[in-house]
Amino acid sequence: MKKTDIVIIGAGMAGISAAIYLKRANANFVLLEGNLAGGMLNKLKSIENYPGMPKTTGSDILIALMDQLRFNKIDVTYGNVQTILKEGDGFEVVTDVESYDTKAVIVATGVTQAVQTIPGEEKYAGSGVSYCAICDGNFFKGADVAVIGNNNIALEEAIYLGNLAKKLYFICPDEELQGDKNLREKLGNSANIEVKLSSKVEEIVGDDFGVTGVKVNGEILKVAGIFPYVGKKSTSMVLNNLKPEKQGIFIKVDEECCTNIEGLFAAGDIVAKRLKQLVTAAGDGATAATAADNYCKLK
Repeated sequence: MKKTDIVIIGAGMAGISAAIYLKRANANFVLLEGNLAGGMLNKLKSIENYPGMPKTTGSDILIALMDQLRFNKIDVTYGNVQTILKEGDGFEVVTDVESYDTKAVIVATGVTQAVQTIPGEEKYAGSGVSYCAICDGNFFKGADVAVIGNNNIALEEAIYLGNLAKKLYFICPDEELQGDKNLREKLGNSANIEVKLSSKVEEIVGDDFGVTGVKVNGEILKVAGIFPYVGKKSTSMVLNNLKPEKQGIFIKVDEECCTNIEGLFAAGDIVAKRLKQLVTAAGDGATAATAADNYCKLK
């Protein structure tokens, strides 16, 4: 078993930001990644709202981040975390390669989209199919779009997109809308939003250039963009033994990214918060790193 002060789990925007701040603080830490460094950055084809970069891609930002890690002599250690155990005042982080005895843990594993079940969804992901209205809504300004789902996230994204799109179809699989009453009222009061209840999405269709429509109950609705919100899958299973306080699948933290468990911090999209963006993930990473470093120095 290796000993360290802080283990960061996840080498996406939040985890890498935390690592950079810890390195500059001369902290003793390990940056763990179980799959591919960068996380969702590997899937973002176009980004126009990251400060200082009017138009870029997830790959370009990831390349810059990896260069910065090398410049700071920070290694990404690969290994899938199996579990995290509370051991006295610290933790044991167990991976399929090595175990770590650590004072603090920063969880920055993010979330993933639920399993894709709509024919054509995977094919057109990034070419008309999007999962973030704030990220990609501007690409569909003045166009017809569709939102699929029946939860608060779907309602909020539809309302946001309704201010940009020419027409929006809200495709609901159930007989009535779910979610907060005020959101349902806002959706219903939007003149350019058509709610289609009891609607089964059969296929997302398109051509060589991207999405052209969505087949619903045998009818093709012509749209340029589709935003499916059928749910997200938590990546916090490694915390099952610790059971931190959550809000749905997301981890609740305070203003310093501390969970209700002493020494356990969380950053990025796995955190329960309103806005989940690259810029907020970076901020979370910096905040969690500073708080974790201070925590360890007081131990």
